[in-house]
Amino acid sequence: MQQVLQDEVAIVTGAGSGIGRATALLLSRAGARVACFDQDEGAAHGTSSEIQAGGGRATAIVGDVAEEARVGAAVERAERELGPLRILVNAAGIVVRKNLLETSPEEWRRVLDVNLTGYFLFLRAAVPRMEAAGGGRIVQVASIAGHTGYGYVAYTATKGGVLAITRQLASELAPKRIRINSISPGVIETGLNRDTLADQAIREATVANTPWGRLGRPEDIAQAALFLVSPASDFVTGTDLVVDGGMISCIQWGAARRSLHSFHATQG
Repeated sequence: MQQVLQDEVAIVTGAGSGIGRATALLLSRAGARVACFDQDEGAAHGTSSEIQAGGGRATAIVGDVAEEARVGAAVERAERELGPLRILVNAAGIVVRKNLLETSPEEWRRVLDVNLTGYFLFLRAAVPRMEAAGGGRIVQVASIAGHTGYGYVAYTATKGGVLAITRQLASELAPKRIRINSISPGVIETGLNRDTLADQAIREATVANTPWGRLGRPEDIAQAALFLVSPASDFVTGTDLVVDGGMISCIQWGAARRSLHSFHATQG
């Protein structure tokens, strides 16, 4: 792979699994030095060790994205061990699959703490260091839930917030030579979806509602993230890249689609 990120320093949150892990590995293969941040100590070290085994430079940092002191310490350690920070990928996330009246205030707060406040804290910690380094690139993992109802009130609210923050910060950070964009994944086969996708009916319905005809893979999102932090996207900031196999591109009529084509409107 071309070393388009040669010796760039990146922090990836949620790097122990799923989208975060795939992104950390791909950025390393593109030449970046990667700080792998995750709440799961074994998972963080697992990703870091895999990068090192492949000849890359990485460090594992354990912490909760919602704890301000841990976030600040993580950014400081990443720079101390790897060099000036130039890339941040906010990928850590959780979901509570409950509707409005089922969701407790405690569950609501925890989802917001991880999916929104955690992003905010890493932004606050990373931006001054990127500015000092001469600029940087930020990618935030949102979701198609930020574009359309997804059934889970807390998760949907946070992902809509990620989209709004990204748009807001594009103009604010541009004078600092920092680009910020988001990615909205569709349904991706990760630990976050392992329980639901294990249900065959849910799995088949998901594929049926994805025009491209398959579920997403973490690597699909990692490739989008690599583009958004690479020189190839130098004129791209404040935008959202939907990577969903076409899921939200149109109304999914399912089995009724063929029947719809046999009806033609006539003027009465």
